[in-house]
Amino acid sequence: MNGSPPFDFLRIFAAHRECCRRLLELSRDQDRLIVEDDYTQLLVVLGKKQKVLNQMEEFSKNRTQIQSLWKSQRAELDDDTRRQCEGLLSDTEADIAELVRQEKHSCSQLEKRRVATQRDIHNLDQGERVGEAYRDSLAPVTHRRLDVGQ
Repeated sequence: MNGSPPFDFLRIFAAHRECCRRLLELSRDQDRLIVEDDYTQLLVVLGKKQKVLNQMEEFSKNRTQIQSLWKSQRAELDDDTRRQCEGLLSDTEADIAELVRQEKHSCSQLEKRRVATQRDIHNLDQGERVGEAYRDSLAPVTHRRLDVGQ
């Protein structure tokens, strides 16, 4: 032991795990809102996700240092603390893997919606053109007016 107290890995890993858990929860909300076509609430959820990502950015600034300290001080931790830390790391990895799957699914849902919307817009455009052509063909008959000023 080097005489200095070990880094508070448990607190850092628990905070990081909580951010990942929160992102996963928000990602599930996001997917539900996409299915419900509730884009107003979807924007709220995306804002919340951005706040969590900003928090996580703070962790990433010190990631290299934390990894180095973890490698060097892990053996110095008591068994219970080390097991708790390893459990948090394992749970975080599982959450991240699920988050990636969830985000891919949300992206797929949005892509399907985008394609369907493009198809609908195309159909509307075609319908509008048909309406214009029909209206133009009737114009000589339906737009005749009596000019009473003559």
